[in-house]
Amino acid sequence: MFLYQHAREFNDSELTRRLTGTAYVFIRFRLSRSPTQQAVNYIWRRRLSLADRRQIKATACAIREIAANHDLISPGEPRLDPGEIDDAGVTDDQIMRAIRIARDRGLSAFDTDRAANTTYPDEVFFERQAYLNLADVGTTTPRRRFDRLSDRAKTPHGDTHLRTMKKVGAADEQTTLDDFADGDQPPDWDRLREAILEPFHEGIGCLLDDVTERGGVRQPVIAAIDVTHWEFYPSPYKDDEDIEWDDEPIIVNGDEKVPKDDFPEMVSGDPDHRRSYKFATLTIVGEDTPIVLAIEPVRETSAWEADVGESTPKTAFVNRLMEQAEQHVDIHKVFADREFDAHGVRDELDRHGVTYLIPKKKYAADWRGIEQIDEHSAVDVAVEREVPLWVDGRKHKTSIIYVPSTEEEEGQYAVFTTNRDLSPDEAIGFTSQYRQRWVIENEYKTIKKHFLPTTASTDYRVRLLYFVLGVVMYNVWRLTNLLLREAVDVDLGDTPPLRAGEVVELIGFCLAPGG
Repeated sequence: MFLYQHAREFNDSELTRRLTGTAYVFIRFRLSRSPTQQAVNYIWRRRLSLADRRQIKATACAIREIAANHDLISPGEPRLDPGEIDDAGVTDDQIMRAIRIARDRGLSAFDTDRAANTTYPDEVFFERQAYLNLADVGTTTPRRRFDRLSDRAKTPHGDTHLRTMKKVGAADEQTTLDDFADGDQPPDWDRLREAILEPFHEGIGCLLDDVTERGGVRQPVIAAIDVTHWEFYPSPYKDDEDIEWDDEPIIVNGDEKVPKDDFPEMVSGDPDHRRSYKFATLTIVGEDTPIVLAIEPVRETSAWEADVGESTPKTAFVNRLMEQAEQHVDIHKVFADREFDAHGVRDELDRHGVTYLIPKKKYAADWRGIEQIDEHSAVDVAVEREVPLWVDGRKHKTSIIYVPSTEEEEGQYAVFTTNRDLSPDEAIGFTSQYRQRWVIENEYKTIKKHFLPTTASTDYRVRLLYFVLGVVMYNVWRLTNLLLREAVDVDLGDTPPLRAGEVVELIGFCLAPGG
């Protein structure tokens, strides 16, 4: 049972829910009945030694990696009956209506660019892809799983589906002079983003119209920028039997390693730690409905590479994120974490006319010796005002804010930078807003847990498209909750009427027209 839990990365609550909902699961574990959450926790903490727990986690991790490498992960999850969901008076009809409306706001702009007389219409592929994203299964999943949810007479085979999805993510073969503005043709991955993000933004426009109309977004908005990882497990190095006599090894921790020639260019990482595809996003935070407005691929040069390509500068993808988001909303403030502590990023945000708040990577004690620091009379807060910041001949003034640290490793103070001129009194309230940025951390957990499909593909067309569609489904979930709050006309507090896992199950019932 615990191997199952940790291989699938479930917490105690999710494990208990799955065991309770599917009798054959706990029967296969030779349990007489489904254990309660309290029993699960007690057994783990009191009946197993620390060594046992570590061994179980290590073994589960190995199982998870092998299963991911071979596309063997199956949800093992019972289909929910919509009637099981009864929260604050939300009815089945309201749930299904809200999900259908939300679905139509997210996927309608994507196009496979195939001939009109093809066997399957475009809609069936996006219905199926929506199911794959939501059910956490791969494209090779037998069609019968999707057939049970669709009322269509025929549905495509997994291989046909994958080929079609690659068409959606294909870059335009026709180049223009603008593509060579810096003297070089843009890399393939950069051209792919154009093909995939264009329909994404068409859907965002439709979705925001509904969200704004219902009071879910009030402009100007507060936004957060961050980078998330989609883990990639295969090693970048050749096995011993694959090494050829003319391969040139590199030294990794004192050992010779030979990098694979065909290892995916967009996978980032270092030799001994996690490897992943990386994506930057910009999300509405604060008191508004969290909606992901912009997505950017992130390319990093890794330790196993020779001369494959340069890393994406943070200033470049921050600028692109802002340009994408500004198509849709007026942005007032932008929060970012320490990863974006760079003069170029501050300069880029200042040029877009927004207020930024970015923490410093570490506390520099000698800053306290600078003259003209304006200190608060009662609270241990200080602001160094109008500090000039120069980037490429441009200048803007920053404020350096010192507030009491809540984390021991930061030292006595946490230090923030902002282009807003503010007093120590104002700094207290301004820095307290920074916790709103945590919405984006929870967003990433939700997207990766509920809205990304299982795939072993190394084709970046597939990876980028699947991530973008996962973000579309996340936005659909947010809109669905907003519609349901409006439908039941009651105060639901901070808890969404439909959790992400429930939307994952329910949306399958309305993938096809009339479904």
